[in-house]
Amino acid sequence: MTSATFRVLSHPLTADAPVWPGNPPAARVQLVESIARGDVDNAAALSLFSHSGTHVDTPWHFNPDGPAADQLPISAFIFSAPRLVDIPKPEGGFITVSDLAARAEALDGADIVLLRTGWGSLRAEDPERYPLEGPLLHPDAAQLLMDRHGSVRAIATDAVSIGSPQDRAASVRTHRILTGVGRDDGRFILIYEDVLLEPDLPAPARVYAWPLMVPGSDGSPCTIVAELVE
Repeated sequence: MTSATFRVLSHPLTADAPVWPGNPPAARVQLVESIARGDVDNAAALSLFSHSGTHVDTPWHFNPDGPAADQLPISAFIFSAPRLVDIPKPEGGFITVSDLAARAEALDGADIVLLRTGWGSLRAEDPERYPLEGPLLHPDAAQLLMDRHGSVRAIATDAVSIGSPQDRAASVRTHRILTGVGRDDGRFILIYEDVLLEPDLPAPARVYAWPLMVPGSDGSPCTIVAELVE
């Protein structure tokens, strides 16, 4: 018999986590009630930003006609055909059409593509550089995923974003393509960013990537778990 183990692919939400330039801290925690201060329990007020830490961009982030997380069925966040794809980009740069074409066989039939670029190692090693110079998905590569890989429902990156502050125009174009702006068929690809894809992570059998169901939010921090079958 096979046995399953589970691996968390979300970074802890902390106040000092590296974020896209200009974003507020990923999380603030304030104890409203405290046993140490004489209260009967501990109770915290949480302040979270929708696009800091490991999080999902829903279509509504860039597409005014697209759904938010709470408007999608829970099955939209469960993936039974994940593909872990290594595209090394240690010095940043574009993930290109050629990069994806060279891995077309792996992408065929995938419902979520986990892009392991190696950039995630800088999150701890160089947290100031990590959000500034990471790799980004070229708009043409985003279009390729939309048009030629119809089974793909989500994409995940180990960089702070699928875009980069180094090329904001391309970043916007990529997000608009993936969120389905201007399409008549309603197709979109969920975008998971700042995902923990460590070098020793094996190919998962399933991925569960649940956001907070907050009406009116365009994105949300996520708890992402990979199921590994031994």
